[in-house]
Amino acid sequence: MIIDFKMKAPIPAWEVLFEAGKTPVIEKFKALENVGLVQARSLDDVIGEMDGHGITHSVILGRNNEPGSSNAELLEFLSSQKGERFFGFIGIEDMTVEESVETIYKYAATGKFHGVAANPAKIRPLMGIGDPSLDPIFEACLEHDLPFCMTLSLLISLTSEKPDYDYIHPRQLIRVAEKYPGLKLIISHAAWPFVQESIAVAIHYPNIYLCPDFYISFPGGWQYAEAAERGLEDQLIYASCYPNVPYDYAMEYYRKHDLPEDIIEKVMSGNAKRILGID
Repeated sequence: MIIDFKMKAPIPAWEVLFEAGKTPVIEKFKALENVGLVQARSLDDVIGEMDGHGITHSVILGRNNEPGSSNAELLEFLSSQKGERFFGFIGIEDMTVEESVETIYKYAATGKFHGVAANPAKIRPLMGIGDPSLDPIFEACLEHDLPFCMTLSLLISLTSEKPDYDYIHPRQLIRVAEKYPGLKLIISHAAWPFVQESIAVAIHYPNIYLCPDFYISFPGGWQYAEAAERGLEDQLIYASCYPNVPYDYAMEYYRKHDLPEDIIEKVMSGNAKRILGID
């Protein structure tokens, strides 16, 4: 059993978003220049690829309430038969704190979502993820027992409206992790290139989870796998970031480190099952 904790899927109305995700990352990073493009075009194609790689379930991180990436469209898909193999996170990008809280309440009430997702560089007004003004968002997540997944990496920071290298530093989460120890905090992209810093905060705060996806193949990324073997086996989560990279590429770098089978099981599915609250 494998659970992919971050991917985009060409669900109805999200096809343009899916196609747009096939090339930007590969074009930006030399480390990915020899990676082939994902060939899947339809949802059936994607499900076929999931089957071929033993991926039983995938997590779709929501974006916002705009057509083409909206929570309403994701909800409709999750309620369909094909949506049974997917877990959705409520997206709160491009919203104010008040709009974010309203959106969490609205979609949590449907019972179809398993978390909340954000690129914090797009929550308005733009500020670091550790800013106390964002606390109502964390409290809404706690009230509905929803983990909070944030995308933190240098790429995300530098392409934001307010580029700030320090914005993605994992120290931003120390205050949040201490104030809300019951809130599961997932760092998508694992705050690369702050590899050791993200590992350090996760060591100190067991409610912080690292999801390095394709960054595990980047300089220093091997340390995420090493950390799993040296105490963080319950806090590292597999994700592909598909279709930014193909499934086989994403999996290769998780498996090549020759981690013990019990740790591989936790990284590839066990930790995700616990976070998502599924058997």
